[in-house]
Amino acid sequence: MNEDPIMAGSIKEQPEQILLVDDNQTNLQVLYETLDSGPNKGKYRLLVAKNGEGALTIANKAKPSLILLDIMMPGIDGYEVCQRLKKDPETQEIPIIFLSALDDTENKVKGLSLGAVDYISKPFQSEEVLARVNTHLTINSLKRTLAGKNKELKEFNNVLEQRVKERTAELVELNTAYECFVPREFLSLLDKESILEVKRGDQIMKEMTVMFADVRGWTTLSENMTPQENFQFINAYLKRVSPVIKEHNGFIDQYYGDGVMALFTGSPDDAVQAAIAMHEAVGEYNKEREKEGFQPISIGVGLHIGDLMLGIIGSEERLQGAVVADAVNLTARLEGLTRIYGSTITLSETTLSKLENQEKYKYRFVDRVMVKGKKKSVSVYEVFNGDPGPVVEFKEQTKSSFEEGLRLYYEKSFSEASVQFNQVLQKNPGDKAARIYLERSAHYMVKGVPEDWTGVEGLTQK
Repeated sequence: MNEDPIMAGSIKEQPEQILLVDDNQTNLQVLYETLDSGPNKGKYRLLVAKNGEGALTIANKAKPSLILLDIMMPGIDGYEVCQRLKKDPETQEIPIIFLSALDDTENKVKGLSLGAVDYISKPFQSEEVLARVNTHLTINSLKRTLAGKNKELKEFNNVLEQRVKERTAELVELNTAYECFVPREFLSLLDKESILEVKRGDQIMKEMTVMFADVRGWTTLSENMTPQENFQFINAYLKRVSPVIKEHNGFIDQYYGDGVMALFTGSPDDAVQAAIAMHEAVGEYNKEREKEGFQPISIGVGLHIGDLMLGIIGSEERLQGAVVADAVNLTARLEGLTRIYGSTITLSETTLSKLENQEKYKYRFVDRVMVKGKKKSVSVYEVFNGDPGPVVEFKEQTKSSFEEGLRLYYEKSFSEASVQFNQVLQKNPGDKAARIYLERSAHYMVKGVPEDWTGVEGLTQK
């Protein structure tokens, strides 16, 4: 019989293979005729073995769907054949029906304990043989179908699991990419797990320390560089200072050219420490620039703590995170004062008063300024821990003279104030703030003081 015929473009289902094992030719003939006659003619493909060795050889090669196995055979008996087949992963699932004239319970239990599924007693009854064979072939077919479905399901689950892993990795990568534009800390403050949850109008009010940092003399620097060199410089600079902010529990809200706006949700000490560390990072960067023949750069940092409204603004087509508060404008102006007074870090009195470890810092009072649109002046201090070592020493040595000069200046005792500022400049000629106050004192001694003068300078918009 052709085992693989092509019928009308489809493959005809192959007949089940049954291995008949008996050392008695008559028994084999009876079984063969029973399974291959009448309506069952050609239904099964019957394989024959006359001893245990032959049974093992055929079973391992053909992998039949069912084995009818005689127990009492010379050489290897049916029990040992069953044991060997059940130990082999390739044949252990083949159902075995024992053939025996032994009808006592002990032998049945032994056979079943070895892995057989049933017994057929001799002499054979055709109806019993057909019934048991059909039953166990059906059960075995269902098991194979179930195993196939389970395999398909496992493979599908593996594919699905892989797709889930790939999609999860894509989402992680996408969220990581989004975090480059909308900081994760920004989302956390809005109590959002993902950028997908953000809606226009989401907002929160929280006290935070705002930082503005700018490169000094950026306009002059940029004029001497090509657009490409400008971008390379900005990225080289930001690459060094941005991690410092994160290391001190802050996050960058936005970049604006050479400038950085960052927020600190914890203690303002974090912001001050970050500002000092940023100057150290710039110092290291200047060493690299010097080796490459470039001029050193310097930065100014302004800090102020206050209540901020942080949220999402924009239109349906374009959203962005934003921080809205007077504290933001004031901080930008404080950063601008670093250029006027030659300081590296300026901060408001409010910020100074909320430092947990104020004694750690070297600072001095530098001015009282009036912010445009406000009626109350703001006291401004400079922290000079980030200055070069010799400058720090000079400012420490002259701090009392400088602050005494300011006190006299605000009392309009310009002559006495000038003496103090001159003493500062004798020790530290590079003290820009002392020189400015000396010049102002000289101006008022010559020109006189306006009637409405309060000593408070205007701190207006850029």
